[in-house]
Amino acid sequence: MQADLSRKLLRMFVERIVNEIFPNETGALRMQQIGLFTLIYVLQGDKESVTASRIAAMTGQSSSQIHRQLQKLLKLKLVERTRVRNKQGRGHAYLLTIKDTKQTRRLAKAIAKAAVVRASGGRKE
Repeated sequence: MQADLSRKLLRMFVERIVNEIFPNETGALRMQQIGLFTLIYVLQGDKESVTASRIAAMTGQSSSQIHRQLQKLLKLKLVERTRVRNKQGRGHAYLLTIKDTKQTRRLAKAIAKAAVVRASGGRKE
């Protein structure tokens, strides 16, 4: 049931990306946005911070490619950046997380409630 809930939540975010219209943007670029969003979503629970550098290292993409796609997700307000110290503690990096908004919390709560009702055989708890 938890995987189903996660899938529904991920679908909600992905559909928002896919349905957003950008002038002169191809389907391939939207697919890149979906991939980047999905990586941030699944990695944000790890002990290691999710940063553009980490994603670049994982995917073999350059940091500039990751930053270019990240800007689109930031503009859509799906992802937020928080300035943190880098691993060495001397400089800074940006921690990437899925943006927590009133709307996304409300939708997640509704999805969770629907999942409970479905699991109980249609009886509201």
